[in-house]
Amino acid sequence: MKRITLIILLAALCFFGNGIAEIDAIRGKIDMNVPIAPTPTVEINLDKSFFELFINFTVNLPEYAEYAEMIEGVFIRRYDKEAQDLTKIKSHYQKILKTEKWEHLVKVKDQLHVSLLFADTPGVLHGIFIVFTDEHNTTFVNIFGNIDFEKLGILFGKLMESKPEFLKNLKIDTNKFQIEQ
Repeated sequence: MKRITLIILLAALCFFGNGIAEIDAIRGKIDMNVPIAPTPTVEINLDKSFFELFINFTVNLPEYAEYAEMIEGVFIRRYDKEAQDLTKIKSHYQKILKTEKWEHLVKVKDQLHVSLLFADTPGVLHGIFIVFTDEHNTTFVNIFGNIDFEKLGILFGKLMESKPEFLKNLKIDTNKFQIEQ
């Protein structure tokens, strides 16, 4: 009797354990809680429900709902430039990007890196990973979901046409950035 109970418990654990692991593994989602990392100065974890609430209630623009549906989540971690193990953190993420076969799209010296994880469907991304460094901080951003590149382009076009306040105040010093060959 004890053997049968033990076998049933073991089988149930394997069955339910596998289901939980599969649910947790979302393509394009990178675990941003790096064990070697110091405490970030900024930590943001946004999921799909946040984007739906923001677009439908805060902005009150239901026409943007289709864009919110593309994004499953956004993780942001910012560290002081002098933080311990910052090089190890960068190496940790680079290893993940290489292992999962992310495509490096943009690399601007040590100031900006943009990587994309393409889906099997043409024009769709599973993830966007951005690393940018300014004078004082290094920031890591992971955006994941089923991101339609065409829809994303339309969204950026709409944002540029509407000339929101945050874009008016954005100043880019092109002399600071040089593209590495």
